[in-house]
Amino acid sequence: MTTFKALEQSGWTEKASAYDEHFATIADQAIEAILNSVGDVAKRDVLDICCGTGNLAGEVLARGGRVTAIDFAPTMIEIARSKFAGANFHVGDAEALPFPDQSFDVALCSFGLWHMSAPDMALAEAARVLRKGGVYAYTTWLSPQQGWDMFDLLMKAVRAYGTTDLDLPPSPPPFRFADEAEAQRSLAAHGFRDVCLRKGTALWTGITGEQLLALIYKAIVRAPMIIEAQAPAAREAIKQDIMSAAETMRIDGMITMRWPYLLATGRIP
Repeated sequence: MTTFKALEQSGWTEKASAYDEHFATIADQAIEAILNSVGDVAKRDVLDICCGTGNLAGEVLARGGRVTAIDFAPTMIEIARSKFAGANFHVGDAEALPFPDQSFDVALCSFGLWHMSAPDMALAEAARVLRKGGVYAYTTWLSPQQGWDMFDLLMKAVRAYGTTDLDLPPSPPPFRFADEAEAQRSLAAHGFRDVCLRKGTALWTGITGEQLLALIYKAIVRAPMIIEAQAPAAREAIKQDIMSAAETMRIDGMITMRWPYLLATGRIP
């Protein structure tokens, strides 16, 4: 069977352009909070892990930082290089970073842990490449119970019309690092101290439920796999239910959905 990691890598390689158009506008809403949490990045060596199409790296450049960035999807790196010539972009694995020990002052991982098959290895690698006093920050989506509207609609539709018993490779627990106690424990276990946790909320707005379904299919990897793995009748019922439920979330004429996240920071002593 194809592994979770292989599916994630092939999926993001395929969807890089759509991600930049449809999804980056959501994730980018956390950029200011991420950078404010690590302090002034000017003249510091910053590593952007799981950099996607490079928008976080671009903001580090704009603030005067020296940026190295890495992503496992070659197409993501191609787009990032085309947008931000001043950063040093690499195709590579967050779970085995190709950099020497103590190479960076800051390491950032914007919504990347969700997509890793061995996220503890990624935390260990981030700690390894940071200098003494270096700071690490990650963001991760909170659970439906904590307000993630899109995922809530998706899973309610699947439970109502389909099944979660699917022939897909198992994934690590998706909301593990969104749990505050687990975030504290995991960062401490990998040598981080002065752990600080903050919450924020990004928003997605659209005109129709069809636009939400397009976002799911064009710019997300695992969610459409869950839908497409259903029997044909269930698949169509799930799509219709997602679009219908989205219509109930209009504010001032626009469908408005919350994408809440946890921002965690820690320092290498």
